[in-house]
Amino acid sequence: MDMDAGVDTLDRYAFNTTFATDWVLGRKLGLNRTGERKSWQDKMVARMQGRPLGRELQVERRRGLSPEQFRREYFLTGKPVVLEGIASEWPAVKKWSFEYLLERCGQDDIDVLDGHNWKVQARPGTDVVEAAERGMKVKDLLAGARSGSGWYGSFMELLDKYADMRDDIDWNFVRDYGNTTMRLPWQRNILAKMYVGGPLTSTSFHCAPVMNLYLQAYGRKRWVLVAPKFTPFMYPSLSKGLNWQSRIDFRNPNYDEAPLYRYVDRYETVLEPGDVLWNPPWVWHGVQNLTESIAVSMWWANVTRTMSNNPVLTPLAFFGRPNPVLLQLGLEKEPTEKRSAFSVHLNK
Repeated sequence: MDMDAGVDTLDRYAFNTTFATDWVLGRKLGLNRTGERKSWQDKMVARMQGRPLGRELQVERRRGLSPEQFRREYFLTGKPVVLEGIASEWPAVKKWSFEYLLERCGQDDIDVLDGHNWKVQARPGTDVVEAAERGMKVKDLLAGARSGSGWYGSFMELLDKYADMRDDIDWNFVRDYGNTTMRLPWQRNILAKMYVGGPLTSTSFHCAPVMNLYLQAYGRKRWVLVAPKFTPFMYPSLSKGLNWQSRIDFRNPNYDEAPLYRYVDRYETVLEPGDVLWNPPWVWHGVQNLTESIAVSMWWANVTRTMSNNPVLTPLAFFGRPNPVLLQLGLEKEPTEKRSAFSVHLNK
């Protein structure tokens, strides 16, 4: 992924200034400046006329990559890569299946969203993503996934409850490849979230100020990724949360509403069981299950690398809530005023 591609320096400066001002003013006052953002976008659309359209490329896939090679070629450069089959011998990959989850935690209550029929709303001031949500038991999620239901369990915290399932993941791998420093508690504490769904369930384009090694334990999953330097063309929302949402539907982009997205390079990959994706901070990603799927994201904070990937959104994120470092330290919890775990990660 070419991290130097994207928006020209002066245009990026104009976008960053406008966006940061709107963020500081807040959602209500920032809406009064919608015209300024629209004016910048219109100028950019005119300026981009005649330039090459964005490319559709593949995320690099590597086998046998040592921690030092990974650090030099991908970790320090903020470049995504699929570590192909690197987790194929982990118990999580060998043991986990829908049948295993049914037996192990089928009676647990979870929150789910409609992973088929969510909608991105382009108009500023609206919720970025509109999705039905409800609570159900894990057994009902699994049964629904096999019968064509669109319910999707995302950001599930089952690994916090079941220590034996957490032990099915090689945490030494995360520390070695994640370049974590045990002296820093926000790097030592890894937040693990589980994702379970059926074919074609998905989550919308978003990015976050966290490091992420993403394990595909069961099934196949499609990823679409966009480098942070294309952020001005991603129609980002004004978030004060952990994740930042785009007003672009990666499944079927509306180029009339988001014409700048035509000029964005998009990288794709399909994760197979045992693959681990390195998803650096602030890399935009939309994710879609191709089959029944079980996956785990492993998050931790690294301020230096996060700032390097996006020096504008990073300070905004660390002044927002929830704060990624405080989450790692256990000094702050994700908001609970919304019902589902998915909602607390949406940018509103």
